[in-house]
Amino acid sequence: MSLRSRRSGNAKGGKGEWPVSWLRLPRPKSYAPEIKALQDGSRERLGYVRHFLRLPFEPTRLALIQGYIDRLVRGKDGHLSAVERELLALVVSVENRCEVCIVTHAAALERGGVAKDLVDILAINWRRAGLNRRWKALAKFASRLTLAPAEADESHLEELRSAGLREREIFEAVQVVGVFNYTNRVNSALGVKLNREAHAAYRSG
Repeated sequence: MSLRSRRSGNAKGGKGEWPVSWLRLPRPKSYAPEIKALQDGSRERLGYVRHFLRLPFEPTRLALIQGYIDRLVRGKDGHLSAVERELLALVVSVENRCEVCIVTHAAALERGGVAKDLVDILAINWRRAGLNRRWKALAKFASRLTLAPAEADESHLEELRSAGLREREIFEAVQVVGVFNYTNRVNSALGVKLNREAHAAYRSG
């Protein structure tokens, strides 16, 4: 099948669109209760079910993974602000060139009150975004840990401390950067497709 015909087939999409990735698996006839609950949560929060939640994870594994991500990024007990956590997620996704995650986290930043023109720059090159000292330190840390993890040393944490971040905030930043490097790699390796609804939400923001 040519690239043109594949794109045309995806464009027809609609409610029954499948596949959601490069995996050659049939569309599930049903989902386990744990997965349905996650899909319902995505639909309630975003208005659609993210394709990541349709991948054939074991139900209990997906519940653990997504539960950790949801609590880490959107939990009210976070040490970093919700916007700062999304900033980290976006920088990681940009450095990894993960189109699904870039669009998703850019839209989340806009929902969090960040101006669209700033989000557009962040989605291309955070270095030119004119960030304040704290946000620039977070973005730089996310970039370095994503692109050169073997070079990590305590000086990276010292830069965060110098920008005013506390130890608990640093620990949370490390977790956010780590978990989105994981999701980026899953999405990229499997060719998970960007939800059309996600693209539309970002473009109309």
